[in-house]
Amino acid sequence: MPDDTRTMRLARRYRRWLLAYPRTYRHERGPEILATLLDAADPGRSRPAAREAALLLRYGLGRRLAEFGRRAFVIAALAAVLGGLSGIALGSWLAWQDVDPMAPDKTTAIGLAPTVLPVPFDDRVDQFGRHTFWNPYSKNTLLGGTGVRVGRTSVTGMMPPQTGAEQVAAAVTRQMRAHGWQDVQTTVRRNGPQAAPAEFAEVTGTRTGYLAAVQITHNPSGLNLDLMRAEPPGHLRDTILGGLAGALLGALFGLYTSKRMRRYGPGRQRAYSRLCVATLLMLAPACLGNIPTSTGSLLANTDRNGAGPSVYWGGFVFLGAEPLAILSLIPILAIVVCCVWPQRASVRTPTTA
Repeated sequence: MPDDTRTMRLARRYRRWLLAYPRTYRHERGPEILATLLDAADPGRSRPAAREAALLLRYGLGRRLAEFGRRAFVIAALAAVLGGLSGIALGSWLAWQDVDPMAPDKTTAIGLAPTVLPVPFDDRVDQFGRHTFWNPYSKNTLLGGTGVRVGRTSVTGMMPPQTGAEQVAAAVTRQMRAHGWQDVQTTVRRNGPQAAPAEFAEVTGTRTGYLAAVQITHNPSGLNLDLMRAEPPGHLRDTILGGLAGALLGALFGLYTSKRMRRYGPGRQRAYSRLCVATLLMLAPACLGNIPTSTGSLLANTDRNGAGPSVYWGGFVFLGAEPLAILSLIPILAIVVCCVWPQRASVRTPTTA
């Protein structure tokens, strides 16, 4: 009796690993494979060996992949790329939804300026864009929507006489750290050898949701503070998770639909291929626009003066990319309809003797 119990338990666990094989193959060959495994098992064993489980998983998944065909993998790869880039954009956009859509106002800039600038500054404030992100190309979604340019409020400081850019940058760094600014970093640019005086220096730091960027120039002499919204803390995490989820869903969608279409006739398969091409052409401009991401904005960025927060969804607002991406839902839905629409039954005409 104990041996029968162990054999039943072993058979049940073998059947779980056999789920890696396609359903049709399991129905045809499953009992034979299970009997072979049970005959070869050592007496008293109640669970499959690790090597057996690995082989069942490997060959089962290999059998599943062989059923899809080469075209399915091409479609799945393209769908994974488009889905991944779309997921990156969606994850980045969702992360920015918790940030105030309006750029820092003049009162905020004047209040924070003494915590950044160790020198007197002008009370006259310049504002470049009222929103955190905005698009200089258009004011509506037909030409791109919003999200290309970083809104910022600028304060001009008084450059100390007979002082180099590096010395002022060091004073700004000390001032910011003393007033609780985090991630304070300094960038120095020289036009000559390493010992030559710095021609340009920039100091950046974050505090309570704001990003401060101070640009110091030596010739001509100038000191400027730009204040803008800082990148949200979970932005990178949400962007990566969105990309992984989009790539996985895209690959599964491509594999599933391609396999489903193999049961239909050549006419519907041609329609499926055309719909896939249409989806690719509609999504490609927006997705490719998200690749050249750097600080501030993306390919559509214009006149970004200095540092700025990173965004990964700006490609979707470049000229006509956004409306094309929205319209790509039409061929995607058409692909789903093609996969689930029942095949027309063939009508047999009676033959006369």
